Amino acid sequence: MSPDNLQQAWQSQLAQVQLTIDPDLLLKEVRRNQQAFMAAIFWRDVREVGLSLLLIPVWITMGVKIGLPWTWYLTIPVLLWVAGYMLLDRARQNRQSRVSGESLRNCVESSRAQVEHQIWLLRNVHWWYLLPISLSVTAFVLHITLLMAWQIGSGEMWALALLAVIVALMLGIVTIVLVMVYRLNQDAIRLVLEPRRQELETLIGSLRDEVSAH
Repeated sequence: MSPDNLQQAWQSQLAQVQLTIDPDLLLKEVRRNQQAFMAAIFWRDVREVGLSLLLIPVWITMGVKIGLPWTWYLTIPVLLWVAGYMLLDRARQNRQSRVSGESLRNCVESSRAQVEHQIWLLRNVHWWYLLPISLSVTAFVLHITLLMAWQIGSGEMWALALLAVIVALMLGIVTIVLVMVYRLNQDAIRLVLEPRRQELETLIGSLRDEVSAH
């Protein structure tokens, strides 16, 4: 037999080979990956909620000791909102995850739903997280600016110009920080969540093909 015929015969045999995977083993692997993913999300939520609640007494103490105006305290309801939103979202996701069945396909589809929800959460982070923070910080900065401008008066133009520059820098720094936070969340979607969703969708498609083949 020539090398070409030998190669053709080998390829023909490979084409007839069907790779079989133990469904129970695959189910255990999917569950393990799902648990690892949910554990990472859990500790992320713990950090975010814990930091938000921890900042509240710090914020109040700073406002009282320094004697800051009332707009300083607008950040407190924002922190409560962020913590409450994440807690309610987690409770709703936990309730939905318990509804799913125990089959391999249900487990994979449940994992995909969890990933898709995290994608939705991070894609909309500017609405429920960044926008409230930016509004409270901007209100405080503008309020302080008006109070300082009132004390300076219209006669000190150089002081007013310096104040305007300082305020512009402060708002610029706040904007840069918020944009960086937004970009980090979008990078997490692109680098982590989207590939995970594609893998789960591929697995679901393979399960569908296997069912239709039988």
